[in-house]
Amino acid sequence: MIPRPIQHLLLAALHDAFAQWAHPFAFVCRKGCATCCTRSVTMTSLEGDGIMTFLAEGDRLSELAAPAFQPTASRMGRTGQYTTNTFVAAHLRGESVEEADNWDLRPCPFLKEKSCSIYPVRPFGCRLFASLDPCAASGVAEMPPGYLAGATALLQYIEHLDNNGFWGTMVDVLAGLHSGQADGCGEPNAPIPGFLIAPDERTIVEPLLEGLLAMEVEGRPFAQWLQVSRP
Repeated sequence: MIPRPIQHLLLAALHDAFAQWAHPFAFVCRKGCATCCTRSVTMTSLEGDGIMTFLAEGDRLSELAAPAFQPTASRMGRTGQYTTNTFVAAHLRGESVEEADNWDLRPCPFLKEKSCSIYPVRPFGCRLFASLDPCAASGVAEMPPGYLAGATALLQYIEHLDNNGFWGTMVDVLAGLHSGQADGCGEPNAPIPGFLIAPDERTIVEPLLEGLLAMEVEGRPFAQWLQVSRP
């Protein structure tokens, strides 16, 4: 297993690679635009550890005692959810996959005056949200071709790296980490089964993946760390 500190370095490298790749897109998102900041954002326990550390350093762990992070009847015992990689695996097997129908569109508990109060450590599920047109009116984001495929591939990498961790909504994962009881707060992370990248998207996505895999972290290419994570 890759030591946790190195996993966080790999996560930071992934964030940098994504930011460089996404920079040329003419997104209109600005501070104060918070339509996408809901409780349905998902993440891994690796990302949750980063948030927990950030909150502890700011003496803010008490925020996790708020009702938003407490177990509820609708959340306890909820199993059988698809993680990013198990969702992709089901598609690659040709199975019919039902989309989630239990979205919680209430504002994220960390949203303060339409700004993210954990912005430096926000999960990748938040970082990928973007739109070419303002979406506050319609609630629908417009993304450029290939963008979602590239972002999804990186979600898969993060899950793959957190090989002994779990996946779920941000509030569920943090509730599990804070209580020390992951059962009922997420699903076990799975390895990468492949990717859902359409042929006409490959020329857009490949520079992102090739650049990331070649990045060196602690003297090893990112691609080699992926192999170490799941030998």
